[in-house]
Amino acid sequence: MASCNFLSQLQQRTFIQMRIVLKVADNSGVKTVMCIQPLKGKKVARLGDTIVVSVKEVMHNAKVKKGEVVKAVVVRAAMDHGRCDGSFVKFDDNAVVLIDKYHVGMVMGQI
Repeated sequence: MASCNFLSQLQQRTFIQMRIVLKVADNSGVKTVMCIQPLKGKKVARLGDTIVVSVKEVMHNAKVKKGEVVKAVVVRAAMDHGRCDGSFVKFDDNAVVLIDKYHVGMVMGQI
């Protein structure tokens, strides 16, 4: 169990700070967003946390317009994410999935 505690401390370093530009991993028509603020009074967001983002780049058929402020869930982080079995997961980029006020994904059509 001691190694699991150590790995959970490493997991706490996988964070998204304010003003970081993130990719959008769903088919909502938004390409990139910028983190404005992590929710629940935190200074940084980790995997699975909800953040407030500003839309920076959109496709022509997007439901959301450039400059809108929406909520998103962090699904990928570029820093190492330690697991209790001793393995590490690391992604190439930081990515989020946009959600609405009912915590439902803002996707177009079926996934």
